[in-house]
Amino acid sequence: MSYRFTLQADARLLTEHFGVTQLLAYIESEREYAPTGYVSAICGRGQERVLDEFRWGLLPFWARNAVHADGLSILGNKSFDYLLKRQRCVIPCSAYYRHVPEQGRKKAERVLLLQGQPLALAGVYDIRISPQGEELRTCTILSVTSAAPGRDEQVPIVLGPEQTEAWLSAEFMDKLGVRDMVETIVDAQPRNLTYPYGEPAAEEGEGLQPFPA
Repeated sequence: MSYRFTLQADARLLTEHFGVTQLLAYIESEREYAPTGYVSAICGRGQERVLDEFRWGLLPFWARNAVHADGLSILGNKSFDYLLKRQRCVIPCSAYYRHVPEQGRKKAERVLLLQGQPLALAGVYDIRISPQGEELRTCTILSVTSAAPGRDEQVPIVLGPEQTEAWLSAEFMDKLGVRDMVETIVDAQPRNLTYPYGEPAAEEGEGLQPFPA
């Protein structure tokens, strides 16, 4: 999986699409995101749904799950228990990129939903206080083995509308509830969202199919 994605959306679109009620930080421009940089993420805090910026990469950054965390394997990782129960987030993006071998070279392919509509990538976040008293917000994107035939690769976990609502719920969820939700989401992953780099975005009715509830 390529470690970069883009977001082409203004604050109004994200607010309406994800039901954001509080905007703390967002730079309205076409952006390409890479690890250690700041990404836009949406999380639930009490009765609010907040759009803020987080550094992409949990601490310590060199850890295996810092940038992409396997959504199934971390269910048995105690260090992720609290994040999965209480600190889930959605990272909006317009397209993410993967590299596939072609005639001895790597070809870039982009993966997207519908033109003008952002994808919702599942993530978790952490908040720490530095020795200087500053708040450091970090996040990671959850991934899963691709459901597309013949593709043994890790891809981001993409959320449908109802799954996004469940994922952003600010309610506490026990370990069994988290496991059931993650496994249900993984089972419902779309089989094909890929379009060659440089081709136009999918027209309405193509690309991502409706997710089950």
